[in-house]
Amino acid sequence: MNLLIIDDHQLFAEGLIFLFESIDTSIHSTHVKNSSEALDYLQNNAIPDLILLDINLPGINGFSLMKKFQAVNIWSPVLIISAIDSPLTAQLAIESGASGFISKSSSGTTLVSAIQTVLKGDTYLPKVPPSDANESEIIHITKRQKEILHLLSQGLLNKQIASELDISANTVKAHLYDVFRALKVNNRTAAVKVAFQQGLISQI
Repeated sequence: MNLLIIDDHQLFAEGLIFLFESIDTSIHSTHVKNSSEALDYLQNNAIPDLILLDINLPGINGFSLMKKFQAVNIWSPVLIISAIDSPLTAQLAIESGASGFISKSSSGTTLVSAIQTVLKGDTYLPKVPPSDANESEIIHITKRQKEILHLLSQGLLNKQIASELDISANTVKAHLYDVFRALKVNNRTAAVKVAFQQGLISQI
């Protein structure tokens, strides 16, 4: 498996490479420090299986860089790894086309889990802290989000859901972000399970 790490912090990137090599020697990691190095690498080498992307880069930021990827037909899944740990940043990452978001303060085990989730075609988001509100509070999701949950329960991938509903895959990701937050889950399987339990969708 080939990974491309785009991060201007050399020590952090070297730590990731060491982690991956200690887990699986078949993982090949390449590190670049900015957007120009990233684009040069992608246009002159094999497309990576996964891109690990920091947001705060010299020059253009990670969100803008993802748009450049799409402009030159680079569609590798992107996992945003950022020191900015906030729900808004995670939402912006998904809306910009990323397949997942994880904080740099996360453990190595959590990072590996996030990578595995994204490589399976799922969306990964940080776990939502438990709410102090009454557990019986009403969960508010839109009609469109219920449609997406229904298709999700049938095992459809984001691109297939997008095709069924005639919307973009990025729109599906953005809706899933909101659904995950509303249901207090961080993956598709858990979202479907909670949706069934709460009666938001019906089992066929």
